[in-house]
Amino acid sequence: MLLLLTGCKDLFRKDDELSFVRTPNTSNKIRLDGYYYKYSDLNRVVISIYYQNGVVYSNSKFSDLNSFETKVNDGNGITSESIKIQWELYLIKEDSIFTNGLAILSGALYFSEMFSKGIILNDTTILFKETKFSNGNIDSYNDTLHFKQFNPKPDSTNVFIK
Repeated sequence: MLLLLTGCKDLFRKDDELSFVRTPNTSNKIRLDGYYYKYSDLNRVVISIYYQNGVVYSNSKFSDLNSFETKVNDGNGITSESIKIQWELYLIKEDSIFTNGLAILSGALYFSEMFSKGIILNDTTILFKETKFSNGNIDSYNDTLHFKQFNPKPDSTNVFIK
């Protein structure tokens, strides 16, 4: 019985627990007056919005930058239909950026904690190279995020990150 419970420990973990503590970004290493983006292989654009309060929002459901900007400008916001895995915490240390969030891995019935590491190339370009998951999996890749200035920036208020 003890072995069964030990193997299922992630099932009893609170979904909203992250290892990082929300820490305000006091650096000027990345720009915060807009969003970062990259195009995926699935003809989608991934939007990442970094906030001064240490929170980052990511979404890959948009077909292009204009569809994201139109949604925000129409007053529809992003938080009304956001989901837990779209919200993360981030930390900047020297020229590196680290994110901590949740993911649902293929075949899993629970959230897996994930940690990503990126290199800040300049204040408008971030290169992410690796994500580690709490189950031990590691994904390696080269994802370059580019910055686009945008106002008004959507609010970071959400029910997932306290």
